[in-house]
Amino acid sequence: MEEEKIKSALEIAMEKVAKMADLTPQEIREQKEREYRPRGEVTANKYLSHVYKNVDLAVELNKYQGEEDEIVRKAFLSFLCRAIQLDEADKSLRAIEGIQALDIAFDFDRVKGEFEEISSAFNQEREKTYQKLEDSQREILNGLGISGSAVRPNVKENASFQNELNQMRAPYDMRIDKLKDKMLYLI
Repeated sequence: MEEEKIKSALEIAMEKVAKMADLTPQEIREQKEREYRPRGEVTANKYLSHVYKNVDLAVELNKYQGEEDEIVRKAFLSFLCRAIQLDEADKSLRAIEGIQALDIAFDFDRVKGEFEEISSAFNQEREKTYQKLEDSQREILNGLGISGSAVRPNVKENASFQNELNQMRAPYDMRIDKLKDKMLYLI
């Protein structure tokens, strides 16, 4: 009678793996994407949260080679580009500076200048609109006999201000999106 051999868990697992079909190059790429994309995003998030400094980025981004490096860098770039927003100028400028850590030949000073110009123009227009609506609401309150230094119209919660702000914001957002698109095609 043949002796039955007791198999270890490793042997059983190896037999199952041997029976499985080999992964296609596309499946291997997808697997690497799932593994390495979060690493690039985490690095970018830590940078934006001031956990990492510019010096740390070079170390973090140079840990990878080949295809893994490409995936991490693309995820890093994509995450930082998504962080560029009109309402968060400081965070946006930090994101642009972080993208410079990718060591790509690109005129980042021009990009920063363009972002600052767009942000400044938007903020000036928003302030003018705010002031105009505040003056208008003060006139209404004065007409009702309500006045004084303690009375301040709540313009920010006003629906017409929000509507005007959304309409005013659209062309600025388009300009910011074009700026992001330029950077997304760097890698």
